[in-house]
Amino acid sequence: MAKKTVISKVLDAEAVDGIIEFPQNRTLYVDQFTDVAPVKPGEVFQPETMEDVFERYQPEKRNVQMLDLEGRPIKENFKFNAIKDFDDKELIKQSAYLGQQKAAIDSYNAIEQQLIKNKVLRRAFEDEESRKHLVVALQALLAELEKNQ
Repeated sequence: MAKKTVISKVLDAEAVDGIIEFPQNRTLYVDQFTDVAPVKPGEVFQPETMEDVFERYQPEKRNVQMLDLEGRPIKENFKFNAIKDFDDKELIKQSAYLGQQKAAIDSYNAIEQQLIKNKVLRRAFEDEESRKHLVVALQALLAELEKNQ
């Protein structure tokens, strides 16, 4: 006899045996992760491990649409070879656009940390005259960097 598992939130301590409480520290992914229809309908596949499932179905999501900072659409494909591939860090590794955005965020965070830690730089931003000179110097540095690309 086949086992049937129903996932539901249990509100009553005397719940029916067919309903289990889904643990709060778990995530359930439900989506169609492949665009390929089954080769043989009714085919029975009984995996023993998650690796078997990923190896057999090779899930991927094609043409995931994101918007860049100007509002233009960007489409990228994501492949999933293990449960860890659903993690933010793994998705960023697969995406050129998300990688660029992560690098920009990391740069801004590094600059913010420098502003917090560097007293001289912080004082330069507090004084209006010093801030103007610092902005001019940073603009000149940016122009130099753009010229040498």
